[in-house]
Amino acid sequence: MFGRRTTFGKQKPSVSDLMKMQAPPPDADGVQRVLPKDLWDDPKIGSMLRDCGFEPDDPRNIRPTAEDYADLIEASHKRLEERVETFNREMAARHGYCRAAPFMVIDGPVWAGEHGAFLNAGMGLLPFDDWNVLMLAGDVRTKDVCGLAGHPGPIPAVTEAVIQHVVEWRQRHEVALEAYGITAIGAEGRGITSEEYEAKKDALRQDIVDQIAWMKQRIISELERVQA
Repeated sequence: MFGRRTTFGKQKPSVSDLMKMQAPPPDADGVQRVLPKDLWDDPKIGSMLRDCGFEPDDPRNIRPTAEDYADLIEASHKRLEERVETFNREMAARHGYCRAAPFMVIDGPVWAGEHGAFLNAGMGLLPFDDWNVLMLAGDVRTKDVCGLAGHPGPIPAVTEAVIQHVVEWRQRHEVALEAYGITAIGAEGRGITSEEYEAKKDALRQDIVDQIAWMKQRIISELERVQA
């Protein structure tokens, strides 16, 4: 979050600047931290960080590795496969047949870039979890017997709308992160505490989930209208 090791002098960089820097190498103990552990050894900076409630091994200060994120996404995908299997089995028991397929509101190309990194690493959201997925009919027979809207494949208009939303969400998060960073590095300005930052991040995360829920309903309504 705060980027590479930085000398805290008279000119303190903004958190936005630090976010754009290369991720720091692991500390001597092999752990990659947001704020390097040796900052706490500095009499002035270490005291300031402790006064602000920061500790080097706080879970929020431990930077997950690429492998950690890959494992989380793989687990999310496996859960989706299991949900699809369960959904098809239960709907087939009810209707005699079902071949539903998942539709991701925020689709693969969005997750593959910097927007996906924000949603995953910044917001703790995973692409294949239920909040982002609709079950739609994978064939005409499923549409007819199960009453599901047909799976349309990728919808460029939805992807375009999602990207616009993600840009706005990232801007909101950067404002909160900037204020939190003012407190964390002792810079002049109007900062917020770690608790306030986490509250703002949680509120933003909920707004994202709520917006996608609203988009799900709009997508279903539009598909039913077009396919009627």
